[in-house]
Amino acid sequence: MRSNSMQSNIIIFFFVSALLAMSFTLSFITYSYHHQLKQNIKSALDLMLADIKYEHLYDEELAFFEAEVKKSGYGELFDDLRMKVMSEIPSEKSGRILSYVALPQEMYLSLSCSDALLEEKMIHFITRTFGLFILIFIALVSIFVIYIKRQFNSLECLIDFCDSYEEDKKIYPECDGTYEVKSLRNAILSLIQTNDNLCDQRQELFKEAAHELKSPIAVLKARLSLFAKDNNMDKKDFVFKSQEDIAHITSKLRELLFLKSIEWDMQMPRVNVNMEDNCKMMQDAFEPILRKKSVQVESNWEESFVIKTYKDAMQKVLQAVFENIFIHTKQNSTIYVQAKPNEIYIKNEIGDSGDIPLFSSFIGMKMIERLSDKLAYEYKTSSDEKYFYTRLIFHSLENEGCAV
Repeated sequence: MRSNSMQSNIIIFFFVSALLAMSFTLSFITYSYHHQLKQNIKSALDLMLADIKYEHLYDEELAFFEAEVKKSGYGELFDDLRMKVMSEIPSEKSGRILSYVALPQEMYLSLSCSDALLEEKMIHFITRTFGLFILIFIALVSIFVIYIKRQFNSLECLIDFCDSYEEDKKIYPECDGTYEVKSLRNAILSLIQTNDNLCDQRQELFKEAAHELKSPIAVLKARLSLFAKDNNMDKKDFVFKSQEDIAHITSKLRELLFLKSIEWDMQMPRVNVNMEDNCKMMQDAFEPILRKKSVQVESNWEESFVIKTYKDAMQKVLQAVFENIFIHTKQNSTIYVQAKPNEIYIKNEIGDSGDIPLFSSFIGMKMIERLSDKLAYEYKTSSDEKYFYTRLIFHSLENEGCAV
């Protein structure tokens, strides 16, 4: 069951609100007009009674006053005038408008007229006013509906695009509208591009995995085939070689997944990263290794600097750089870190070949090389007989590699 659209709900709400508002307005205007006319008629009756009492004229002059009233602006509303002298206060009867004055000897003079002409005039007034209100109501609702439909055209354009995108992924929406609609369009396009990138990366992951694992798996299959046919092959040697093949395959998979995880980190928005804080964080993370090897770190930051980049990916790059340095630094030595805006320079004594690198050190160089263009940095290394030198230079991702 399809629910009502936002556009329909807004139109229905406006229709009901306008109908209630105009009904209330029409009722108020009708009541006010009727009350005003009745008060005017009663005021005219009061004026006539005052003149009659002043001149002491009663029945013989009523026709004269009635004729005079007929000539006034409200004369068309006077009908069936009746004047009576009564000994008690007269009460107004249904269908008539009454006015009275006190006379000597506790007598009262009343003057009344029928309200038939008044009610007839009110019927004509209500009919004309109601017709005018209906025309205004239809005009307002029509203008509002047209306005709302025009405002929602851009949203309907986006809906049509989302419905048809699966069929033709080369067509992008050109849906102009308000700021909110344009922001929504940009958000949809951003989500689509992100989704397409993730889908492409997923396909690349399988392709790279197939390519990287093709050779080691072929070697393992060949070794198994030889072992099945060659009865003289040493079992211990076969198991050792097979374990090496499996370790190689596992390393390739871990390497590929690790590199891909970094690329997925780069789908997140760029943020400001304080490089001094991150370098100190790396030093704290590897503190057990530094303490075990009795290695000191001496840092000299001329000025702390901030770069706008992909935080998680950049942290993994720094981890690979510092891990390689910390693991391969000579015991009981000092690592010198010098930094200035957009550049970090590191100098460490080269350790012996007995150091066993961690897993990520195997792929650290490959990762650093692979991400240098995407994260806009330069990684330069050099060495001599005693020292290893590392230099990281950072550029802006927003200005095509220009300095930050």
